[in-house]
Amino acid sequence: MDGEIDRGTAGFTLIELMIVITVLSVLTVTVSLGVNRPRSSNAQDWSRFETVHAAMREQAVLRREVLGLSIDPDGYQRLRRVGGQWQEMSAAVHWRDSVTVQQPFDPRTRVVFLPVGQSTKLRLVFKAGTAVRICESDGWGPARCRAG
Repeated sequence: MDGEIDRGTAGFTLIELMIVITVLSVLTVTVSLGVNRPRSSNAQDWSRFETVHAAMREQAVLRREVLGLSIDPDGYQRLRRVGGQWQEMSAAVHWRDSVTVQQPFDPRTRVVFLPVGQSTKLRLVFKAGTAVRICESDGWGPARCRAG
């Protein structure tokens, strides 16, 4: 029996091959739907803001320094407090669609991030066509955005 192949255990069964093909098909469809899904520019604005807000809050705590975001209807800019003065950390980022600053009520506001994790309470409304997203922070946590 040396060198003989038992026909009952050699290769894959038809069922095993069909299961592998099915799994690969499902993965292919999932990836192509995720890659080809259109995203509105509004989603990019609110999502980017949510990420920047969380990052600035974390940096203020980790670096033990006061940081800020200057926000207006045109966009935002990252700031650092040095010697009692605000200094720019980056170039201004412009919104692609309509953004309304509802809180604080100053149209050109500065969100301040303290080393203890606290920040300025805020509420922004992002609009693109009929899509609306509201981003809020109570000042003790990162901004959270939801459909409005």
